[in-house]
Amino acid sequence: MNRSLRLKLIVSFLMVALISVVVIAVTIRLGSNDRLLSLVVDKQAAVIKEDALTYFRENGSWTGFFDYISTNNKPPDLFREISPDNKPPDVIVNDREQRPLVALVDLDNRLIFPAFGLKVGTILPPNLIQDKIPLELDGETIAYLIPDRNLKFKLSAEEEVFLERTNNMILMAALIGAVGAILMGILLSGLLLKPIRNLMQASQAMAAGDLDQQVPVSSKDELGQLSESFNKMSADLKYADEQRKQITADITHDLGTPLQVISGYMEMLEDDPQSLTPKRIETINTEIDHLRRMLEDLNMLSQADARVLGIQVEPIDPGILIEEIYQAYQPMMEKGGLKFKKDIQPQLPLVPLDEGRMVQVIKNLVENAMRYTHKNGEITLRVWNENNQIVFEVQDNGDGISAKDLPHIFDRFYRVESPRTNRGGKAGLGLTISRALVQAQGGEIYAFSNGLGMGTTMRIVFPTA
Repeated sequence: MNRSLRLKLIVSFLMVALISVVVIAVTIRLGSNDRLLSLVVDKQAAVIKEDALTYFRENGSWTGFFDYISTNNKPPDLFREISPDNKPPDVIVNDREQRPLVALVDLDNRLIFPAFGLKVGTILPPNLIQDKIPLELDGETIAYLIPDRNLKFKLSAEEEVFLERTNNMILMAALIGAVGAILMGILLSGLLLKPIRNLMQASQAMAAGDLDQQVPVSSKDELGQLSESFNKMSADLKYADEQRKQITADITHDLGTPLQVISGYMEMLEDDPQSLTPKRIETINTEIDHLRRMLEDLNMLSQADARVLGIQVEPIDPGILIEEIYQAYQPMMEKGGLKFKKDIQPQLPLVPLDEGRMVQVIKNLVENAMRYTHKNGEITLRVWNENNQIVFEVQDNGDGISAKDLPHIFDRFYRVESPRTNRGGKAGLGLTISRALVQAQGGEIYAFSNGLGMGTTMRIVFPTA
């Protein structure tokens, strides 16, 4: 595959180079030919002009000028061989196979020097005198030169040699360009394909099960961005795989512990039916409730993943919502020796939310705060309007969260390595579910903590419209 792509790149470079060289060569060839023809015409015009000025200065008229100029110049300087199809239509044509490239006419547009296939003395028609050039002597116009630039004629031997050398140089340039294109294609294809080969090898390793793959980023272009994206994807996949393994272990543990308790009591019941005391029945029911809650949480997460959470939005007063939750938990706070405060901004706008889901989310945050805040600690409920956003906040001065754990507390089954780990609690799904419920209603949830022992702030933000 690599060789095939490299060959395609080399061929592409070669084709681009060849096309460019051909276009340039044709342009130069045509331009050189046209320019050479123009130079030949200009040279003949210069010869006729010089002889015409000399002759008129000496004689004062044009009588005998044709014989004079023919005697003083070689035929190639005055005449060029042409083909019959170049003869202009609608005029009398000489039978000569050669013709001057520049006409000389007097002030009445009468030919002094034959051209256009017409004899001396012929008055040129208007269509042939449009490009006439004045010939002046001592400030007075004495005649006109008229180049026949549309006439096709044969080049001399020297001129043919010049064009042939030009063509050979163009061919040589084309060959050099082709060789350069091949060498450049080999060099650039190697440079371009190196990061692609790295990506391919890393992808194959990932397909084989080794997700810990990183490729070097050697540029800032699209390939460099692709390499950076691949590295991020690889890191995310590795982290997701580790989380999957951890989740499997956590689910096994969280399901296994209550099942072991229930199984143990059932074995005791088989051996001694009288051993099933009310306290043990309560323990069994507690473990069954734990299993049921965990299954409900997992089911809710699966619904969130499938985007089928049942959300029923209607305008609610966020201040009333917080007040009701505050009143519900106030007795529990007093019983647990915790200070419970509220801070509700008055006259808050109504917000389109699912009231039942929001009660579930905020209660979960309050219970987390209670679980990780020590006796005589403080928990505060807040709600306010800021920049057209309603902000809910649950703040405590409890155990806090380390900087290492803070980015992951919304991950499934994530358990922080802090005093929180040793204070019992749920299976690590509460915050994950809370985030899913908040996001399903168009909001976002954030966690803030300055570190262990510095307390935690959970903040939920919703747009007001």
